[in-house]
Amino acid sequence: MEIEESIAFFERFFSYERLEELFSMGVRIVLIYILLVAFVFLERRLFKRMIARRENRSIDKTNLVFLKNVVIYTTYAVGILSMLNQIPGMQQLSKTMLTGAGILAAAVGFGSQQAISNIVSGIFMVMFKPFRVGDHINLGGENNGVVVDISMRHTTIRNAANQMIIIPNSVLNNQSIVNSSIVTSATCVFVNINIAHGSDINRAMDIIQDEALKHPLLTDHRTKAEKKNNVPQVVVRMIDWDKATVNLRAWVWAANNNNAFVLKCDLLKSVKERFDKEGI
Repeated sequence: MEIEESIAFFERFFSYERLEELFSMGVRIVLIYILLVAFVFLERRLFKRMIARRENRSIDKTNLVFLKNVVIYTTYAVGILSMLNQIPGMQQLSKTMLTGAGILAAAVGFGSQQAISNIVSGIFMVMFKPFRVGDHINLGGENNGVVVDISMRHTTIRNAANQMIIIPNSVLNNQSIVNSSIVTSATCVFVNINIAHGSDINRAMDIIQDEALKHPLLTDHRTKAEKKNNVPQVVVRMIDWDKATVNLRAWVWAANNNNAFVLKCDLLKSVKERFDKEGI
């Protein structure tokens, strides 16, 4: 009797109509998956072009980056729910989630408060802009670098070592942030150089100024009035001295924080080489 029932079950399950139904369901799921991948690919390319245009025109792209993440996440959610909708018995679940009730139920689950906090914090950051994509920010310690992405849950920062620091939006929303680019990206860097007491101070200052003016990353930050009054583009002053050395400082400007760092390193090297040649 059991064998007959098993045979009857297999005959029903593997009947032509059943196989045709499973094949049709599989084809629909595969087509939806292909469309999902294609839509995400097109969305990424479209947003990449739009962001590139803003970069070329020096326009803030923070809103566009955040919108890109929202659109792509939404596309994935709709695609996955559409695939679930093709499976018998899952239609009601997918419909419920699409109308929002399922999302609300999931939000009550473990860790939902933190997830919602991250999303809300991300929206606030995009609205009020304490920093933008491309800004150089410092969160204290080694957590500093350039903002490369602001998603719905976290913000990604690239540090000087090209490492990606991923920080939840809720953490950033409750933390003091030093933004070096919030007013202007132009950065002034101090280049401190010490020379011996027996050295020619004026000649040393001229060499520092000359080497700085040669550097391609140097920018002219003088006002019209300062230019009219012949204020030097690179100011070099003696700021202190002690028993062993005389301390000189140069004020040099670069377009942004990264350029300023490179300018300082290069200037220290070139000045040292000139000092060695001229006996300072």
